[in-house]
Amino acid sequence: MKTQYKITISLFCFTLLFCAAGAHAQQDSTKLRKEVEVVKAYQPSIQEVQKINDIPQIKAEQTEAPTFDYSIFSKPVFTTFDPTPVAAAKMVGDPRPEMKNGLLKLGIGNYQTPYGELFFNAQPSKKSNFGLHFGHLSSSGKIKLLNDDKVKAPEAQTSGEIFGERFFRKSSLSGSVGFDRKALSYYGYTGDRLTDEQKDLMIPWFGKKQYFLKGIAKVSLKSATLSKDELNYDFGAKYQYFTSKTGQTEHEVVLSGNVSKKIDNALGLLDASLTVYKADSILNRFSNTFGKKQQTILRANPSFRWAGETASIEFGLNTTLLFDADTDASFLISPKVQASWSPVPQVLTLFAGVDGHVQHNTCSAIAAENPYVDPYHDLRNTNYKYVVSGGFKGKFTPKTNYVAQASYSVIEDQHFYYIEGTDIYKPSSTVRLLNNTFNWLYDDVNVFKLSGEILHSVSDNFSVHLLGNYYSYEMKSLEKPWQMPDFDFTLSGIYKPIEQLKFSADIFMVGKRTALIRDFDSSMLLSSLGATPSLKEVQMDPIIDMNVGAEYQFSPKLNFFFKLNNFGFQKYEQWLGYTNKSFNWLAGISYSF
Repeated sequence: MKTQYKITISLFCFTLLFCAAGAHAQQDSTKLRKEVEVVKAYQPSIQEVQKINDIPQIKAEQTEAPTFDYSIFSKPVFTTFDPTPVAAAKMVGDPRPEMKNGLLKLGIGNYQTPYGELFFNAQPSKKSNFGLHFGHLSSSGKIKLLNDDKVKAPEAQTSGEIFGERFFRKSSLSGSVGFDRKALSYYGYTGDRLTDEQKDLMIPWFGKKQYFLKGIAKVSLKSATLSKDELNYDFGAKYQYFTSKTGQTEHEVVLSGNVSKKIDNALGLLDASLTVYKADSILNRFSNTFGKKQQTILRANPSFRWAGETASIEFGLNTTLLFDADTDASFLISPKVQASWSPVPQVLTLFAGVDGHVQHNTCSAIAAENPYVDPYHDLRNTNYKYVVSGGFKGKFTPKTNYVAQASYSVIEDQHFYYIEGTDIYKPSSTVRLLNNTFNWLYDDVNVFKLSGEILHSVSDNFSVHLLGNYYSYEMKSLEKPWQMPDFDFTLSGIYKPIEQLKFSADIFMVGKRTALIRDFDSSMLLSSLGATPSLKEVQMDPIIDMNVGAEYQFSPKLNFFFKLNNFGFQKYEQWLGYTNKSFNWLAGISYSF
């Protein structure tokens, strides 16, 4: 470990020296922009470096697509209320008029759904920018589970942010303060339909309300322009506070620096950060007692890049030093290599790479990934030892862009969610105590993934986008990758028959998943702490979710919108026991001022 400390301290000193040189940069007159979204939802995407980027992005509302967000699953599949923006490219022009100072959106839908969003942006001077954004979306109707039980499933999301930026001669200083509050209930359960009395007896968390509140303050100082001949930098500081109704809290401070400078014929890059993390009121996995958790993470990722007219290559390392108050320090290192070659520019580009990183599984990150997890969780960090990827991208025709990619990831301590229950023995009967919050199991897993993406512009007013992923899992210990799909598929389209009218449509598909229920017999538990639970596998049906939307520009300032989500009336479970909303709609107006 002494050797490891010396290596990391040297890297960190190098970070400070390299960052300290960032006294010079160039001006940026770019104004701060903020896209208006109802909810940040499912955005199918291939890694940034391999995206189709030469056509502008779509600026449509987002849809309620199916979602769960395992870290080894490329992107979430959740339900929201808006048409999905295609990540790779814009398909047709956005009919919405250019916003002046503000935008107000109001809507209402079934499931007792009010929606409101306000965005305001001002430029007090040519050297500054200021704005704010507030939004709310909620519903309080009942949901029918797969066993035909109707249960109350209230949920709400409220967010707000105030942000500003100041432009200097060679740099810009920006900052923001915001919050995000998500409220929900543990409404789901598996198995046969139960009475209210049985639910109260058998399901500890049934119907109980939960909320997750997150507050974030950020500040950033960065170069005004990117120039290979100058030292380019982006320094940042972030503080995040998180709390929940069940008492969990966390404090996280992140100091980061990203610098680059031309060195002879190469471009030197360094991405470094220091994270200090504290959590409280969790079930500590080392002591098995309720208490605190504290971690400090140092990251230093140096690399060098050489680029020509048709080819580029980058070599470097990703290093992480992790200090945990409950265990020994650990030092993790992985290679960082990226290469590309364009034998026919704009038509065909080949790319390949090797990468790796450590995923910090904080309380807030896991709550965002699976809101129905046991709230007292203390999950290990996930180590992506290395990710090998490669593929090609380009254009079939001037109107058809494509990306194809394959990757192979070697991952340590990946968590997989399952439901647990206990048979409580009584002389006259056996009662099953079922927990409807998720526990987790760990395993090392190798993931092979194939991805394909095509964007085709049928005409200036009609475009379609297709994205698909196939997954293959090689488990070390567990029998299956619980609740993970073997494929997902997205088809989106936008059509503008006239300038003032726009239609959008999305179809989301997710393959079959296998969930796990583990039941413990209480008599076994009493006789032996090492008792083996009985295992039950549950096949979760595929997901097919169809959504359509329309927007009409009544005047330069006034728009009307209408959205139909899950109009196929499909019942599916996002997580085992938690059925989605059936057909739902949202209608409203937007007014710019």
